[in-house]
Amino acid sequence: MTRWERTALTFISQTSDWDRNLDTTSFLPFSISLLRELLGAYISLQLDFEDAYTAKVKAASPSYLNDLILNPDPLTALLEQHHYKAIYWSQIPERNALDDLLQALSSAVILPVKEPGVNALILFGWSEPQSFDASARECLEIIRCRFKEILQQSHTQRIVNITMSRFTAIMHTIPQALVFISNDGHSGWVNTAAASLLDLDSSGEQPPHVLSTVMGKLINSAENKEVINKEALLLFTSPDSKMKDMKWEIPGNTLSVSCMPVDGIGRLWEFKRIT
Repeated sequence: MTRWERTALTFISQTSDWDRNLDTTSFLPFSISLLRELLGAYISLQLDFEDAYTAKVKAASPSYLNDLILNPDPLTALLEQHHYKAIYWSQIPERNALDDLLQALSSAVILPVKEPGVNALILFGWSEPQSFDASARECLEIIRCRFKEILQQSHTQRIVNITMSRFTAIMHTIPQALVFISNDGHSGWVNTAAASLLDLDSSGEQPPHVLSTVMGKLINSAENKEVINKEALLLFTSPDSKMKDMKWEIPGNTLSVSCMPVDGIGRLWEFKRIT
């Protein structure tokens, strides 16, 4: 196994948990620091294109390079010239867009990273000349693909989290009591109104066995529990597993109760107070 193959495998191994953590903010600085060590580079940094006038250095080693501001135009022109692919300089050109960062260095690699929420390049520089043969380029391309993969996953997860937050907020404000129980027997959920109705300590995620217990107590408190149990039996034996506007005569309240399947993943119970 070559040095470059070991580098790629080590990087993938060391970043495997990020597929679950999905923390872009710390992922890039961690990865740059790790790669600097694995590649034996003298400098490493992230150069963010913040706007049309500013490219700012971050996560740099040596650290004195942090917060250095560069003109993004020559950098963008360089990336466009190479069609936003990795740039390998076995010998750094005498005049280049990164002169301020690469003084007294012999070789450099520039990895463009352009994903949702991230528009940057990652730079590694060496004092001693480096030979970027096919094995080296394959390694660095694998690493760049890994950046892309995790950043895309992180972006997707952020969207999912935002959507779920909005969905949850809406569901908790609905006046009807809502109870969801999954078919797998491992997950359940109640909104605020359902938590109050069922005397649960909190809304949100609840184990299905807990929901079955408290719903059973609610049925047992009903004045028409025999009718409810018969209709519940029909519910679980009916082809469509659906029930609508059944009356539960709870002391002090009459509830209209409906139950419907949810895309084959579980059942949603709805409780509306009539009186």
